Amino acid sequence: MTDVHAPMQQGKLQNYNSARGANAYKADYRNKLHRKLSDKRERALLERYFAEIGPVDTILDLPCGHGRLSDFFKERCKTLLEGDWSFTMVSLNQQDNGNDHRHYVRASALEIPLPDQSVDVVVSFRLSHHLESQELREQHLRELFRVARKAVIVTWFSATSLKNLLREVRVKLFGKTRKNVLRNQRVRDVAAACGFEQRQAKPLFVVGSGHVLGMFTRR
Repeated sequence: MTDVHAPMQQGKLQNYNSARGANAYKADYRNKLHRKLSDKRERALLERYFAEIGPVDTILDLPCGHGRLSDFFKERCKTLLEGDWSFTMVSLNQQDNGNDHRHYVRASALEIPLPDQSVDVVVSFRLSHHLESQELREQHLRELFRVARKAVIVTWFSATSLKNLLREVRVKLFGKTRKNVLRNQRVRDVAAACGFEQRQAKPLFVVGSGHVLGMFTRR
């Protein structure tokens, strides 16, 4: 795994790979209201998306983090593959969720160590907005589409979201750093080039979040 596949700035990477950072991230979803609301909304959308996809044998969740959605995915497939760049996250996930029809791998979502069309559904939440360049964000998408046999469910930070439009005002007025965004049409274009079509694309929240949860199926 080369340096380019370490997707975030070094400070973020070190924190994400540390026991302190992994446990803090896990605690956020237990203790912080906005995290709880986000989790509830994501699960509601996932329910809808998987109802449309139908039964599947295999799901890859990358990055899986501490396994926040592990039980949800395990109920919807025969075999769940949990992957993350962080050794600590993978270890924490395995400790909490065990090995019952689950497999764990340390992997980058920019260079997935699996053959083409090797899993039915690939899910990748909350990674795109950490990738520092447009090139890497698109590479991330192409890798997901390459590995998926049936469908891809992925989040990205939308360039046209209210949150990003307000951020752009702050960029111009106060010199704030720009968000790592993707244009919705560009995501559809990358999907189409990989043989997929968009079936769903819902904002996590119209106000307060710029993330879109998209579902794409192979044509």
